[in-house]
Amino acid sequence: MQQQQQRQHDELVLRMDVNIQPDANLTYEQAANILGQAARTSNQKPYWYTYIDKPGDGDMHVIFQVPSLSPFNVDGLRYLEPEHVYRVPIGPYELEVAETKYGFIPGSGEQHASRVRRKMRFSKGGVGAVVLVHYLQGPSCAIPPSYQNQPVRRYPLMQNTEPGIFCLGERTGQKVPNPNAQAGMMNGQISLQQQFGAGPRMPGVNPQLQQQNAAIAAQQAAMNMHRGGGAPAKPMQMYEDPEEEESDTVTQRDIATARFIRNHEFLADLFGPESAPKPQPIDESPEKISELEATLAKLNEEMETLQKKSLEFEATATHDLVQCSMSPTLAV
Repeated sequence: MQQQQQRQHDELVLRMDVNIQPDANLTYEQAANILGQAARTSNQKPYWYTYIDKPGDGDMHVIFQVPSLSPFNVDGLRYLEPEHVYRVPIGPYELEVAETKYGFIPGSGEQHASRVRRKMRFSKGGVGAVVLVHYLQGPSCAIPPSYQNQPVRRYPLMQNTEPGIFCLGERTGQKVPNPNAQAGMMNGQISLQQQFGAGPRMPGVNPQLQQQNAAIAAQQAAMNMHRGGGAPAKPMQMYEDPEEEESDTVTQRDIATARFIRNHEFLADLFGPESAPKPQPIDESPEKISELEATLAKLNEEMETLQKKSLEFEATATHDLVQCSMSPTLAV
């Protein structure tokens, strides 16, 4: 049972809770537009650990994927073809597309595998950690009988109680309480009181959470010093309620995510398309051209004057050197 729960826990994905109208004919240009809007929305909306299970044609999901997180591969569909990656240039940007074909839902009665999953992100320009997952119909093939009723994950899926987390923007790393976790905590407290007569739980201090908050605050202060050059801003307190702090569960995946996304905004500033300064317009008016020509002529005159002085100095120095060599040596 514990191994099954751990496996389902690894299948969780950080997904933005945003409604996107399904579109089975989504173009790459439209996908790039959605990715850009999702990156901007990530500054105000958190991502939640959830499952993507048995999606329909045209469904789209915005997820946050970094190397420290488990890769998103399990979605309730079985694919008969391995995933392959290709890139699509779109103006100054470039999309990386991880595509898997010949998918189907086991046990659904489908006779042909024709579902396609595309995971798209910016590989040049934009925020590469924001991924758009799109499902559509593609070429089909017959489903082998041994795979028709073989599921890719165990059901039922466990209820997720992990808090949401901001992955971009000024609130990066800040967690948002999960309503399911609060409801489960209240039910658990009532059950304990009924069985054992336990009193209300006293708030405590979680050393692991304190260590995580201190690391995130230190990284935030370093980023503020690098950007502004002044005194670091007062770090944001992530957990203000002691009871809420103790109720949050921190896994190794949470700590790894917090370490990465604290520097992600800074990397986006360096390598994003907005980081390059816009070219200034050149004044090609006749007055400006005349002014530049006059300045150039004045500089040429000054260079000729300096060259003449340099030649005169060399001639004088050579003459003095010759005179010194011809004069008798003084006896000491």
